[in-house]
Amino acid sequence: MLKTCGSNLQGPSGTFTSQNFPIQYESNSQCVWIITASNLNKVRAKIIEQKKLEQEEVNNLKEFQKSLLLGNCIFIMPHFCRQVIQINFEEFDLELGYDTLTIGDGGEVGDPKTILQVLTGSFVPDLIVSMTHQMWLHLQSDESVGSIGFKINYKEIDKESCGDPGTPLYGMREGDGFSNGDVLRFECQFGFELIGEKTISCQNNNQWSANIPICICEYCQCYCSLQTD
Repeated sequence: MLKTCGSNLQGPSGTFTSQNFPIQYESNSQCVWIITASNLNKVRAKIIEQKKLEQEEVNNLKEFQKSLLLGNCIFIMPHFCRQVIQINFEEFDLELGYDTLTIGDGGEVGDPKTILQVLTGSFVPDLIVSMTHQMWLHLQSDESVGSIGFKINYKEIDKESCGDPGTPLYGMREGDGFSNGDVLRFECQFGFELIGEKTISCQNNNQWSANIPICICEYCQCYCSLQTD
């Protein structure tokens, strides 16, 4: 018998899991989650006062209007930016090749044109970011034995951003921009070898070009090999 689950979620942030997590999820199931940004339009303002340029964010127009009460010459240029959804995985493990989690952009679940990722097994991206104010996730499991499933954190971020992917353990990062076109560079501390891409870029589809690299202790590998010889 086919089992169903899932829910409608709303920002600005939260956490959800597959059914029964961290115990095995149900076999022969179809589960759907839809995440919608709660703060659809954030007002971003540039305020110019007596040749001083400042940038501030305000959440609504009432706060915006308060800045006009001082009587100084103030020019306000409002810009409305729509929020998008970012997710990252605390845990992820599905039966490789048989159970899948499909992630798509918008609210039309299953539309092949909106699919961002199809995940199975235990390897996942560091972050996945939607293009619009909604994201859908569809878990499909077959009739055989499954695995523990997943735990996902989500939050709203500004449009045209890939989100902060973090810094590798025992590593360093050059760059602090996460908008489309921004580039991050990584290196490892002395004694550690970098595995993965040294440089990643934020693409126009709001996805990083690769996961952040990892830093492996070179001396630890030598020590382990000596121990086993």
